[in-house]
Amino acid sequence: MWQWLQPNHTLEAVVTDARRGGADGLGPKTKPLSKGIKSKATTAYSDARQRLDSHWVRQCFRQLARALLALGQGSSPTLAVELLDGSTKRLRPHGDIPEHFPPHRTRRRQSYWCVARVVVSFCALTGIATAAQIASLHVSEQALAVQLMLEAAKEVLYIGDRNFGVWRVVRAARQGGGHALVRLTQVRARHLLGQKHLPAFLDRAVLWSPSSHDQIDPGLTKESVQGRLLILRARRPGCRPQTLYLFTTLADFQAYPPERLLEIYGWRWQVELNFRTVKATLQMDQSEAKSADMVRKEFYAGLMAYNLVRGLMAAATAQSDCSPAKLSFSKVHVLLASVITELFMKWMSAPARKNRLLWLLAEAAQAKLPRRRKPRQNEPRAQYYKPQVFPKIGGSRQQARAALKNERQKN
Repeated sequence: MWQWLQPNHTLEAVVTDARRGGADGLGPKTKPLSKGIKSKATTAYSDARQRLDSHWVRQCFRQLARALLALGQGSSPTLAVELLDGSTKRLRPHGDIPEHFPPHRTRRRQSYWCVARVVVSFCALTGIATAAQIASLHVSEQALAVQLMLEAAKEVLYIGDRNFGVWRVVRAARQGGGHALVRLTQVRARHLLGQKHLPAFLDRAVLWSPSSHDQIDPGLTKESVQGRLLILRARRPGCRPQTLYLFTTLADFQAYPPERLLEIYGWRWQVELNFRTVKATLQMDQSEAKSADMVRKEFYAGLMAYNLVRGLMAAATAQSDCSPAKLSFSKVHVLLASVITELFMKWMSAPARKNRLLWLLAEAAQAKLPRRRKPRQNEPRAQYYKPQVFPKIGGSRQQARAALKNERQKN
């Protein structure tokens, strides 16, 4: 976790910090950990990471997420809302990684990079990653979402886009004890309503039964799902109006009117920002691990580091009037990364550590996003590319390496 919080994610940075006493507070009281490290090599730390059980790391991720979610329960709604979405992670073809995470392949050739598919559920209030799944690119996001919901088995409201607007996802949400609010395609809305022409506005109770094209995942029953089909016209200042086809299992018309459901679905865009933070700010878009097991452990460890920052933001906003969405993740991330080593120093006493934590909460509460009063200029969706001085590779990278080796042997 410390490794992912720092801007330098190398093993050498961890060993250097441990040698200067950054982890002495975690070791035994008789002998500091820094006194027992005689070598600057990263072999021992790398072997220790490999000995970690991936299931244990995943269990730690779940327990930490539950503990951090309790920090924002005071201002949370009656029914917790979680945002569901998927993404990918780029890997190098080392070891057994191509077997567990095959590379992307087109009609013409196979790519060099291996790709892992991930699905994460984020808390809509605090942005904490509550559950996550990682698998091969051949496993769909819907299948990973079904596994995530069945394993979580909690009473929450899952929000998903059109990719998750299928029967299997809605069935998994209800079977796990929760509810779903998903967007449908126009074709699926027609089949669900049983009409070729859809009205401009609709809020009707429907029964969603699986068709012959719907897949039944292991552990799912074939029972129909009772819910509501909504056709709403979304309007936002400065944007073109858009027609949304929504399905929800919230059958209470009075508690959840169409206007309220449209507002709740508008929170879904926050999951795109959360993924951007995970992949760009924490630099988790690519992994340099050498085995598939280490890829999974690094994935959950990186999400734990992300949750630490989100948990600090939730704890800081609990003492103030602002919401976690008004705080800057990058600013709080820098604060936590600069203080976390000091908190585990051997020389820091309990009162000094408490005062440092209070200072950290106060500073995090002031790390607010800037208020831009002037509107931003419209920029074209284009970018400049740096000139490439090397020619493009013809064929695969392995063939290029073999050709380069043969050329050097001839010379």
